[in-house]
Amino acid sequence: MARVEVVLSEEARDYVAIHGGVVHVRPEAHRCCTGPITLLHTSTEAPEDADVGVAVPAGGVTLRYHGDASSGPGLLTVELRGRLRRRLVASWDGCAYKL
Repeated sequence: MARVEVVLSEEARDYVAIHGGVVHVRPEAHRCCTGPITLLHTSTEAPEDADVGVAVPAGGVTLRYHGDASSGPGLLTVELRGRLRRRLVASWDGCAYKL
């Protein structure tokens, strides 16, 4: 994978540390009325192919990116969002999706 910079918020880092210390980020292709769009699915639960992802150290926790290594993001930001249902959200080079 090309060099990727990971920015993990303090809240997200604490959340990931409590939930196993590994965050999995997977790009998922979707179809939209305007054409294809790629969203990032982010979870601390390991997918079936967890060993396939590329491990990237991220300040005390491990981020595993499960996408095409050659076209990965340059900047991957992970934050904790939601008031009632806290969840991890990742953005790709500052955007919520990639066209």
